[in-house]
Amino acid sequence: MTTTVSYAQGQALQVLSFEVGAQTYCVPVSAVREIRGVTPPTPLPDAPPFVRGVINLRGQVMPVIDLSQRLGKGAAQDGPRQVIIVVENQTDVAGLLVDAVCDSFTVEADAINPPPSLGDVEESPLVSAVITTGEGDMTVLLAVSRILPERPIALAA
Repeated sequence: MTTTVSYAQGQALQVLSFEVGAQTYCVPVSAVREIRGVTPPTPLPDAPPFVRGVINLRGQVMPVIDLSQRLGKGAAQDGPRQVIIVVENQTDVAGLLVDAVCDSFTVEADAINPPPSLGDVEESPLVSAVITTGEGDMTVLLAVSRILPERPIALAA
């Protein structure tokens, strides 16, 4: 398993799919804590541009990531179907602002493909795999661990 893979190779995977702009992406259901309505976040100074701010989720302060901006598609436009998907990776929790949730489904192992080589360009660390369906559609499986903002390493005192 490589650092960009967030699933066990050779096994079926249950995913949650969602829209960001005109494209469909997904994350493993095991990384999803909940789906909630959009709450206006409190902006933080010096945060990366893709971090809209923070919200309080039952006593836990977590960042809200504009997934459209994180994926290099520009800031998300507010819409009536927008939601925040709360994801967790080990001890980190964050909200992913997406345009709409689509579906939850199980993907068989033979439909999960490693990201293709892009030649001289480094492969995207945000992509774990590409999922293909019988209809010829493709969905990008995102690496939750790479989407979340990196924590600064604490300096030894």
